Amino acid sequence: MKINVKWSDIRDGRSAKTAECMVALALKRELGARYASVGFADATVVLNGESLKVYLPLKVSSWIRFWDRFHLALPFSFELTGSGFLTGRQIEVEAHSSAVSARAVPANLLPASA
Repeated sequence: MKINVKWSDIRDGRSAKTAECMVALALKRELGARYASVGFADATVVLNGESLKVYLPLKVSSWIRFWDRFHLALPFSFELTGSGFLTGRQIEVEAHSSAVSARAVPANLLPASA
């Protein structure tokens, strides 16, 4: 799943605030999550009342560190894949006509191709 960090996330984000950084805001918006807290290597996302911990790509860690230090960033995107989930679950996003909802799916219930 592609996560897009937009100008609005950069503008509204706060450096050194794990739940308010630009990546946390993007995760909340893109996944429809109530809560997201981002560290340098991973993030915790609450979807449908369930807390999921995910690994972030190394490049995202570099962008967060640069943002925290220099308060400078440009919009960017990164791929959030199921292989990085510590919980053995993958995020499944269902697109509806006017809304997007996300839910956690146990890994043993995913099709073999996922």
